[in-house]
Amino acid sequence: MNNQILISTAAFDGYNLATAIEEIATVGADGVEVAFIEGYTEPFTEEDFNQTHADEILSHLKKHGIPCRSFSAHMDLTKENGVEIFKHRMIFARMLGADTIVTNAAPLAKKEEFLSNITQLGQAAKTIGIKIGLENPGDGKANVIDTASQAGPVIDEIAMETVGLNYDFGNLISHCFEKVKPEEDYRLALPQTNHYHVKDVVRQGGGWGFCPIGEGMIDYQEILSAIAGDPRPLPVSLEIPLRLARAADASPIRADKRADLDFIRQVLKRSMDFVRQALAA
Repeated sequence: MNNQILISTAAFDGYNLATAIEEIATVGADGVEVAFIEGYTEPFTEEDFNQTHADEILSHLKKHGIPCRSFSAHMDLTKENGVEIFKHRMIFARMLGADTIVTNAAPLAKKEEFLSNITQLGQAAKTIGIKIGLENPGDGKANVIDTASQAGPVIDEIAMETVGLNYDFGNLISHCFEKVKPEEDYRLALPQTNHYHVKDVVRQGGGWGFCPIGEGMIDYQEILSAIAGDPRPLPVSLEIPLRLARAADASPIRADKRADLDFIRQVLKRSMDFVRQALAA
């Protein structure tokens, strides 16, 4: 097994990054995925992406002896000033040492504008020294990239080494309302994939909730064993948003209260144990 196992700070929504980084290091991850996702993590502004803040985060990473390997900065790349906003986020991600920055693409109705913008961003990514991982979303709204089967041709059309797919297995469940199987779908864009988000899903209250990896609806034993056999050792990031659930229409529901820290620890330990075993199988 040569795949790095990362953990997203999204699991610690409601806690500060110092706490998240310490806990992620304690559970034995190979790296951190720092998450700034509007509506899914603590509120932030674009002004937060500055050198002083980067130095603060880097000090916590150094203290606990763990690197930042990827950075979640999801947004609609066709929003007003989207190119400049995302360039700024890429620079910040690189300040932290991230190799990959993860984002959504754009609504399907804005595909042509997206293709123009991602070309500019792919060129900027080369200069900055980072790769972009476009993620299949989980909110049930038609996107440029809904599934791996759609992502492959789109990324081939973009045709840039700096742009690939961040495949999110758990998102597929809610986004496609269980009509597409992630165990089959992810294989349709393997050459275009540059990063993985691993989250497991259970049915909950007419919608979906999140659980330890290997204890939900997705056959991760098979998936992770196959990923470990890929000659490219792509990073596997455990993104387990325990404060969130998805409604029957796949829209996100963020709980008023943060998840209990001991509960987060238990979920991450069980998930890490399972993922290590499955990658080594």
